[in-house]
Amino acid sequence: MKNISLYVLVILCLSCQGTKIEQLLRPSSPYGRYLQGLKASDLKNYSMVREWEEAGKRVLADSNQVELPYKELTRFDPAEPEAASFLFSASEGQKITVDLKLLSDTSATWFIDLFEVKEGGELEELKIEGEKYTSKYPVKSGDKFLLRLQPELLRGGLVELSISYTPSLSFPLLEKSYLNIASFFGDPRAGGRRQHEGVDIFAARGTPVLAVREGRVSRVGNNRLGGKIVRISSGRYFFYYAHLDSQLVAVGTKVKPGDTLGTVGNTGNARTTAPHLHFGIYATGWKSVDPLGFFQKAPELPGSSMADSVLFSNWARVKPALVNLRQGPSTRSMILDKLEKQAVFRIMGKTQGWLRIRLPDERQGFLAENLVELVETPLEQRTIQPSDFLKVNWWSPVFQHSSFSGKAEVLGSFGQFDLVAAANGIHLWVKKQDSPV
Repeated sequence: MKNISLYVLVILCLSCQGTKIEQLLRPSSPYGRYLQGLKASDLKNYSMVREWEEAGKRVLADSNQVELPYKELTRFDPAEPEAASFLFSASEGQKITVDLKLLSDTSATWFIDLFEVKEGGELEELKIEGEKYTSKYPVKSGDKFLLRLQPELLRGGLVELSISYTPSLSFPLLEKSYLNIASFFGDPRAGGRRQHEGVDIFAARGTPVLAVREGRVSRVGNNRLGGKIVRISSGRYFFYYAHLDSQLVAVGTKVKPGDTLGTVGNTGNARTTAPHLHFGIYATGWKSVDPLGFFQKAPELPGSSMADSVLFSNWARVKPALVNLRQGPSTRSMILDKLEKQAVFRIMGKTQGWLRIRLPDERQGFLAENLVELVETPLEQRTIQPSDFLKVNWWSPVFQHSSFSGKAEVLGSFGQFDLVAAANGIHLWVKKQDSPV
């Protein structure tokens, strides 16, 4: 009770000093502040504000799963509240990098939000660094992450999204990289009685060994396994250099990336092997961490073709008899559903020969591009009768009306309905003639 009274007193004092209570409760993210502003504006009672918020929530529960690096060309229709999300894995030590290029409407505001997916599926919003549309986040523990992309209300356009990763440490040997690692974390040692707690990089004896991050020398010593060693303390990590031929720093020395700590050798239990550096990373509590993620650089992906932009938001349909709708752009990705021939959908984005699609019922997934065709050529003709059941869009109520009667072109189907182009050019959903009411 005392704590509650103290809290109320603090609020009252701040109010007397001119501090608004709303400022204390204001969401910290740009997305949250924008949504709060919409709800406080004259637009708060309009359905488009509610639909914009619902679009952002919906994609958090139904995400596309991709592998990094990932690059997609996509277009968001300004007239329709839309959002997209991408689920991916990243390793400790990697720095997630997100880059959004605005290719049409460069004045629009876009929201890029990154979440860590906790056990049980809970989402924890993360604070990402960087400029407006180039963001970075250093991964502190290997896990799953979710990225949400959404433009401001009534804005959109053509954009290229790139999600990748960069190394968070410089490499400990000059003119070498993670591709030169010869023995990896977790490899068996001592006949399988223990595991390798680092990586080995072979190099000529006397090659300079370098600091990978700013820190302080916390130990310089000699032991049976590691031989001549140097240990650097840097924030939540310790960097361990072993089998050195010489040690060139003293305890307490402050170092920066690129400073020489010693030279490559084969001391300790490496006496019978060629000279190499054993490099290890330990987190607080002396927990060993795989160094590979700290050094890896993602391969470059080719740029997108602007010619593909004609596909987006258009209706398309399945060409073969049966295709797999997948969670990600790979034949290794989980199958979400099987779509029959002539099933229709909208194309939302393209990446490396795959199309990200949205079904009429809002579910999303990926189809290989060669399994898809646009609905430019009608499949057949049918006559709409006054007794036919119609929908103007997938979620609208079913109705009957004689004003839509007449010839129509069938473009495809979904569920119990055909998608047709009526004589006046309007797209309608018409219940199939052999489907039950």
